[in-house]
Amino acid sequence: MIKFANIGDFKVAQNFGYLKTPVVLENGMAVTYDLKTKAVALPTATIAKQAGLAVVMNRIDKPETLTPNDYRIEIGEFPRIFTLASLAGHLFDMDDAVVTTAYNTLAVGDKLVVGTDGKWVKSADVSGYAEYLEIVEKTSFGGNGLRVVVHA
Repeated sequence: MIKFANIGDFKVAQNFGYLKTPVVLENGMAVTYDLKTKAVALPTATIAKQAGLAVVMNRIDKPETLTPNDYRIEIGEFPRIFTLASLAGHLFDMDDAVVTTAYNTLAVGDKLVVGTDGKWVKSADVSGYAEYLEIVEKTSFGGNGLRVVVHA
């Protein structure tokens, strides 16, 4: 699960809702996007370090979904993505469903970067990354929650 921490952040966020996905995605994952081909993709190791990432944040529109973390954007569907560059300095609330690092090892001040699976992973050194998240608070959002600030 992921959401804007402040409702006004939605007004400044640049988003695209007409791009198709060739892979199954979850809310909170990071992707790259190509407006010419109208498609998103999981980042490669090189692309994950560059600017131009976006976070997936779809409205749950499938009534058969039992919990928010069961929701998937299937192949050929349209993920709603928000560019990290447009959200620099803004906050997200997210749970650990799309974080590959164990929740109990995360702490305030830790940095999260995107892996090649689109999920977030703790990194001790973010000097080579153009966009990343920084944990500012551990919360109970979705069970194991994090409040993060976007650096872009």
